[in-house]
Amino acid sequence: MASSNSATVMLVGSNGMLAQDVAILAPSDIRLALFDIPMIDITDPASVQAVVGRTKPSLVLNCAAYTAVDRAETEREQAYAVNADGPRHLALACRAAGVPLVHISTDFVFDGDGSRLLDESEAINPSGVYAASKRAGELAIEQSGCEWLTVRTSWLYAVHGKNFPNTMLRLAAEREELTVVNDQRGCPTFARDLAAALWRLIAVGARGYVHFCNAGVCSWCEFAQAIVSEAAAIGLLKRAPRVVPISSQTFNSPAPRPAYSAMATARYAALTNVQPRPWQTALTEYLTIKAGTRAS
Repeated sequence: MASSNSATVMLVGSNGMLAQDVAILAPSDIRLALFDIPMIDITDPASVQAVVGRTKPSLVLNCAAYTAVDRAETEREQAYAVNADGPRHLALACRAAGVPLVHISTDFVFDGDGSRLLDESEAINPSGVYAASKRAGELAIEQSGCEWLTVRTSWLYAVHGKNFPNTMLRLAAEREELTVVNDQRGCPTFARDLAAALWRLIAVGARGYVHFCNAGVCSWCEFAQAIVSEAAAIGLLKRAPRVVPISSQTFNSPAPRPAYSAMATARYAALTNVQPRPWQTALTEYLTIKAGTRAS
């Protein structure tokens, strides 16, 4: 979809972490129609059809997701209802309305057994309920017959909401020592950067699968070390606690995680002529905003 003076983008999951940044960065020539529970229930096809029919959007952008990775192991029905059935209902409504769907997916669809950057042609092999439900959503969109763009991202965080850096900052203020896994490697992604990327991809009419994340690869432990050390340096924390590396086996989370899920972003760069910035640069902006918010 190219920009239009009358373009209406229906933003689903508008109260979520990513959607809030999508709304902040919306181009001035886009009219946003914001929808979340209870105004829309994506697990109910009648609700989706009614809202799309009434809104008459130029494009639907779905930021709604079930993201409780560990809880999904015991809440399979809820995970599939939101992550698989929801995208299917949106895609079928978009096909009926003749408008494209933009959807957000995850690096978890890969098994993470390799050590090279994963591009859009990489073999899919999800492990765990959350990952499988997200892949089911991807396939439902593929099979719907609508025009679609699915953007896979990884290790997403924002100034607001529940995410890894916010958790690290909270725990760092309470503890002298943090234990963080060091055998899972990927690409942290600042939601503000992903939001900007989505608007660029929408503007050029991108279709199919596109990977977007900030540049550079690290472990969760390395990410945590960067968060607390920089936060202490700018006064967001009184002191940086020790960050102790542990194995995933020691942490023993209910759901499996990919050991290596760093994604290649060459297709995104080719489509938009923009290279993702390093994760360290994005983290600095995140912490600066957090410090400014706290000071005010």
